[in-house]
Amino acid sequence: MSRARTVRLTAAALAALVILTALATLPAPGVGAETAWDDAALNVLTAEELVALRGRIDDRLRALGEYPFVKLSEGSRGDEVTALQRRLKALGYFTAEPDGRYRTTTVNAMKAFEKAAGLRRDGVASVEDQAALFADAAPAAPTPTPSPTPKPTRTPNRAKDYGKLDYRLAGLMPDKYFGSRYKLSGEIMAFLDGDTKWLITLDDASAGLIAVQGFSAARSAGDRVTVWGEYLGLTQYESESGPVSVLLFNCEYME
Repeated sequence: MSRARTVRLTAAALAALVILTALATLPAPGVGAETAWDDAALNVLTAEELVALRGRIDDRLRALGEYPFVKLSEGSRGDEVTALQRRLKALGYFTAEPDGRYRTTTVNAMKAFEKAAGLRRDGVASVEDQAALFADAAPAAPTPTPSPTPKPTRTPNRAKDYGKLDYRLAGLMPDKYFGSRYKLSGEIMAFLDGDTKWLITLDDASAGLIAVQGFSAARSAGDRVTVWGEYLGLTQYESESGPVSVLLFNCEYME
């Protein structure tokens, strides 16, 4: 991909530009005379200077709202597309480097501008769209609102954040106690749901069975464990006599 070069006009080129500007304000002195003066002024310019001069004239015409825009759309190529991309980039809609090719990035940038300007959002740079784009009042791309920094999750303290389980109340009002943390000790009776849960008999004689999930270490039936867990509500398992509801906990620490 070729990069645009900055071309500095020579003194002769600047003089030619002054002559051309002056000629635009003077009456023609005679048939063919104006053309001769124009040719004389242009003939002192190099090809690069002519291109640079044309670019400056085009930019000025766009700023004045007098540029003869042509409709551009996906697949278009050339200097007109490059100028469009540069303007979209200056306003914050186009983030790539202008390359003179009207592809998906240009379509999306144009759609974003059309939305901000209240124009038909089709990604096509119509003559009307370009007139609005190059106008002084063209809206810049909105600055995205930064997302709030999430608060760090505090690691639960095993000495302070885990209370004593009231088995009866937790079973009667699972919604009220949901999310509460408890220290639980007992013996593993069996494994449930494809060995993803333990069924534990608690040491507390007033409590029944609980189910624990989320453990990170292998254990066997009959092992004694101490679990620091979060209460998740009720779950069921199939016993020999039918479905049985038990309290379900998610293991956060274990010994």
